[in-house]
Amino acid sequence: MYIGYMGSVVFIASSHYMLTPSNFSQETKGRWADHNVIYKKPVSEFLGPGQRSISFDIILSSMHHIKPSSQINTLRSMCENGEVFPLVIGGRPVTSNFWRLDSMSAGETYYGPTGTLNFAKVSVKLIEYDDSNYTEERTQLDKIGAVANAIFSL
Repeated sequence: MYIGYMGSVVFIASSHYMLTPSNFSQETKGRWADHNVIYKKPVSEFLGPGQRSISFDIILSSMHHIKPSSQINTLRSMCENGEVFPLVIGGRPVTSNFWRLDSMSAGETYYGPTGTLNFAKVSVKLIEYDDSNYTEERTQLDKIGAVANAIFSL
């Protein structure tokens, strides 16, 4: 049964193949600034919503027809190359934003008699990636436009 996906990692549970997230937890927070006032308590200011974070475990077992070393390499590549991707669970995106793999750790590893990795528990932490902030991009375009206008007005 198809559960969802995280970039190129597809979550599926069937009698022949199982790759599913477990211990799923989500954190949402707001951004606040505290301004110090002499002889009074600090004044708090709400700056806006913070980035959401999600963490979960993935059990990689060769008994479930998964190649643990291959999946770990895929996750490591996603983390180290700064890939952003949609996260879909239960046929629906978790949020309208993309996600980035902030960190991953592989533990509880078991190797077979030939030295191949047979089992690993991978813990991942995802951070929401909001690409709707174009302030910096607009500033750079304004600068380019100003330079182009100066050149063409000569």
